[in-house]
Amino acid sequence: MKASVAVLLAAIPFWTAAPVPAGSSDESVFVQNLRPDQHESLLYVWTSDADGKDPDFLAVIDADPKSPTYATVIATAPTGSTANEAHHFGYTADAGRIFAGGLFSNRLFIYDVKTDPRHPRLTRTVPDLAATTGYSGPHTFYAVPGGVMVAMLGGKDGGAPGAVVKLDNDGNFLQAMPAPEYMYDVGVKPEVNRMVTSSWAHPHSIMKGPAPMDQVGDEVVGWDFTTGKVLQEAHLDKAPLEVRWLHGPAARGGFINCAFGNSVWYWEVKEGKLAFSRVLQLADGSIPADMRISYDNKFLFVSLFGAGAVQQYDISNPAKPTLVSTVQVPQAQMMKLTPDNRRLYISNSLLSNLDGKVPYRVRLINVGPGGMSLDPKFDVDFEHFATGEARPHDMLLK
Repeated sequence: MKASVAVLLAAIPFWTAAPVPAGSSDESVFVQNLRPDQHESLLYVWTSDADGKDPDFLAVIDADPKSPTYATVIATAPTGSTANEAHHFGYTADAGRIFAGGLFSNRLFIYDVKTDPRHPRLTRTVPDLAATTGYSGPHTFYAVPGGVMVAMLGGKDGGAPGAVVKLDNDGNFLQAMPAPEYMYDVGVKPEVNRMVTSSWAHPHSIMKGPAPMDQVGDEVVGWDFTTGKVLQEAHLDKAPLEVRWLHGPAARGGFINCAFGNSVWYWEVKEGKLAFSRVLQLADGSIPADMRISYDNKFLFVSLFGAGAVQQYDISNPAKPTLVSTVQVPQAQMMKLTPDNRRLYISNSLLSNLDGKVPYRVRLINVGPGGMSLDPKFDVDFEHFATGEARPHDMLLK
């Protein structure tokens, strides 16, 4: 029976073809969310309880400048369990549900954000993705037609290899595509039928603290998106993290940041292959953590966890980015750019065993003709919840 099931799954395409929404404001090109002319009203933040003694939670921030509760946390939706390491999350394609992962606990939390967006409701908890998928360390959640792809950092035992698994919209396991070894992020360009995945470290390494460099990956993998077949492996600097394709159907390139190489690389699709080149070499200890590309493909934003800053680069020539402006943000981490390219939200927690001692905040950077500036009206405190200090990481707009 098991063999026949495996053969059946192998014959199923890894994704089902569907139109790609225009102007998606999410990293998944399949998510139907805000239009470029819509101002976000809410910001969801996937949040860990700082000391791990209380449940982690989904925080809801009022992002409407006209609201009397602007720039405050107006609701929280607890997971009902502790020590999950709330790290990354993502929408389903219709943006009606959020899939949120416990990086250390392997739990999956599914929230309804369609019925009452201001008050998300936890509708299902999958207690152990390792048991249902055979892989552990859920990291990136990337919506595709018919479900959500999840980048799993490692195998069931916390070692090699990682994989991309596909779940349906209810969180049930459909398929797994093992990586050559490491896994971290996922990015898809349907127009060229390519998926790119990146590397960090396996769960058993990161749960102990900073992973030794000989246990940190440097591989970036190019896949046939339709079949899930590995087509290409490239080796860059250590810890190539965020996979960011340029936006739009005509784009054929993208950027990836190597955290421990303190570098940013650009790739182009040439004759079916991804050709990589290092385009930024940053100061030692900068630790580029996240990147976002403006939806008009004019600017690249890079958060520097080690340097405590966010940088904006002109990428009119993507092979030669030029620095436009810099804003200081202690322990700068995840970012979320609005679809009009004018506002960049930023959090400042990386991981419970890697964070330094800084006041946990979610800030807003305004992006104007002259560059970036911190918005003094948007400084959301994550230090003083009823359960104490909390650590904000990933963010979604609504």
